[in-house]
Amino acid sequence: MKRIALPLKARSLPGPGHAEVWLTDLTALPIDFSEPRHTRRQALARRRLRQQFILRLLLGAYLGCPGKDVELVRTARGKPVLAGRWANSPLAFSVSNADEWLAVAVARGAAVGVDIEIQRPLPRAVRLARRFLSVPEAEWLNTLDEPLRSRQFLRQWTAREALVKARGSALAVSLGALELDWQPARIRRLPPDWPGTGRWTLSPLLLPARLIGSLALDQPDHRAELLWLTVDLGRD
Repeated sequence: MKRIALPLKARSLPGPGHAEVWLTDLTALPIDFSEPRHTRRQALARRRLRQQFILRLLLGAYLGCPGKDVELVRTARGKPVLAGRWANSPLAFSVSNADEWLAVAVARGAAVGVDIEIQRPLPRAVRLARRFLSVPEAEWLNTLDEPLRSRQFLRQWTAREALVKARGSALAVSLGALELDWQPARIRRLPPDWPGTGRWTLSPLLLPARLIGSLALDQPDHRAELLWLTVDLGRD
């Protein structure tokens, strides 16, 4: 994973079939909005401010403008998209967060989706699989022991979330019609209103710490480059 330190310089958009995935530990960045965190709600609000700050900073680097000038709106299904003078930009992006970790995927002219989760024990992994995954996936997970079962459920889950984010669909509507292979997760069946299976690519992300993640791109082949946004290139 390549480390890139603040302040960010202007960047070119990734080429066709290429996605850049930025990973950031928000607690390691010198961002202070001077807001006390007396309650959980205040802490979550401050985290959202930090996430928005970094997202706009990254998008501004590709658009060639300060982050504060990046205009964003949300679709009816909650997907953030560029607006205003950037509405017709070929820049496509997707955002995911897990605790203080933030992931932002960027691509050119192709729908992109990213999802990350913290690895953790899931005592109800089998029940969750039966509810949210396809029957073959749930049966396979039921044959696994912990902690592998929880870890593999999260891999299948992030793959689904990445696809749904890329498509801009409602998760609840898409889950029942999505079927994936495993080790690694690959597309077996998509909802009937989606473009053909051959157009979509899924890939696991090799992330640090206790993170699990997946990237989806509406292109038959893609290459993902992981970039870690840091303060000091010499810092571990």
